[in-house]
Amino acid sequence: MLNIAIVEDEKSCSDIIKKYIDRFQDIYGESFRCSVFSNGLEFIDEYRPVYDIIFMDIKMPLMDGMETARRLREADTETALIFVTNMARYAIQGYEVQALDFILKPVKYDEFEMKLKKAVKYCLGHRDDMIAIEAKDMICRISVREIMYVEVMDHSLLYHTPDRIYESYGQLKALEDKLIPYHFARCGKSYLVNLKYVSEVTAGSILVGNDKIPLSRRKRKEFLQALADYMGGGF
Repeated sequence: MLNIAIVEDEKSCSDIIKKYIDRFQDIYGESFRCSVFSNGLEFIDEYRPVYDIIFMDIKMPLMDGMETARRLREADTETALIFVTNMARYAIQGYEVQALDFILKPVKYDEFEMKLKKAVKYCLGHRDDMIAIEAKDMICRISVREIMYVEVMDHSLLYHTPDRIYESYGQLKALEDKLIPYHFARCGKSYLVNLKYVSEVTAGSILVGNDKIPLSRRKRKEFLQALADYMGGGF
């Protein structure tokens, strides 16, 4: 089952989208759970990354769709976002917030079906690559591929990505068991590294992105073997 959010201040439009989703389910045998929000502020306030697909109007009171989408992306980088708008020139701005697509009003079923098919395909292709992080003030969902490395600091887990650092709680061992299938390896007691970001290895450290991380003697042989296996023996 996929979770869908409809963020639309015009009830007539949200009703049509809901009707089209029901029709899509009947035709293709898909299963969706829908939630409707009447404005962006209602949707983003206390947002949780539980939605696979979001249909969002751009022109709304209190908080417009673009600002709502910007705040959405701070907590959820992977949900499939589709703008619904009267004017295509507004939808073109969607690249700024990684929108998957847009639909022009008045919404017609044939176009809607095509865009929903695209979103479902996207979700099925990305579902296994996501991880939920319980940060201090929110629950974030990010792609495993974005995580460069995770470090333990003062009983917290720090997830380093190219754009930001997420702080969370948890045990590194439990996280390691979850991430090993995605080519992560321990280089020490306090670090779990995404091997694809490793660019240099020295006697006592590794370079991950622009960060130099200590490589412990105890973990060196095991780490180098994992790296060699990942790179086909070419490192």
